[in-house]
Amino acid sequence: MLDRVSQRVRQAVHHPTWVFSAVNTRLQWQRLLRLEPAEFAALAAGPLRRIEGWRFRQDLTLLYLLARDVQGPGVTVEIGSYKGLATTALAFGVRDGRNENVHTVDPHTGDRQDLEARGEQSSSEAAFRHNIEQSGVADLVVSYTMTSDQLATRWGGDRIRVLFVDGWHSYEAVASDLRNWVPLLTPDGVVLIDDYRNYDDVRRAVDDARGFLPNHQRRAGRMWLAAPGPLPRSIEQFLRIPWG
Repeated sequence: MLDRVSQRVRQAVHHPTWVFSAVNTRLQWQRLLRLEPAEFAALAAGPLRRIEGWRFRQDLTLLYLLARDVQGPGVTVEIGSYKGLATTALAFGVRDGRNENVHTVDPHTGDRQDLEARGEQSSSEAAFRHNIEQSGVADLVVSYTMTSDQLATRWGGDRIRVLFVDGWHSYEAVASDLRNWVPLLTPDGVVLIDDYRNYDDVRRAVDDARGFLPNHQRRAGRMWLAAPGPLPRSIEQFLRIPWG
């Protein structure tokens, strides 16, 4: 416990912007300023609240907004579904935006954050399937129990409107996901990469790939967001307040 407190103090001293973001995360300014859609607030109080996962409320709101409001045709692809928390937020977004389905891939053989927090890995597949069924989004989700590399070799060619990369957090895995999936984005497509701020391996892989990511790039909470240009107003307003 003391080690964790000491780490937080060092972060505050050396990275004052971390303090600002951390305070914003707790205060949930987007919610207080009504930048969070009312439809999402109802989901956060209902189905999303019941699903275990490693997400700030602002992360889920952004996923919902991207799935709902990014323009154009194309599917949403999620790499790494764990127990379905982010999947469900994306699925409600595509439902409310009347967009194409969410495709999500995960071998369900374990999660790096589970391993680091609990010292063990276990299958998440049963919990994932239960959660999307209970949330009423199973008909909006196409799931694949395999690695993202395996799916890439048999992908049918559907173009991707929203890509969320949250697979295994090693340099090699993230670099492979970006090489395999970013070229499938539509002209208006966006990619969001989780834990850019939390894992050195993720950050290095993303930084090395910046040349072939869509050119309008920025941090979004702990994540990294790349789009071909300005995003819809609902998303741009939400991103003005840092969190994470």
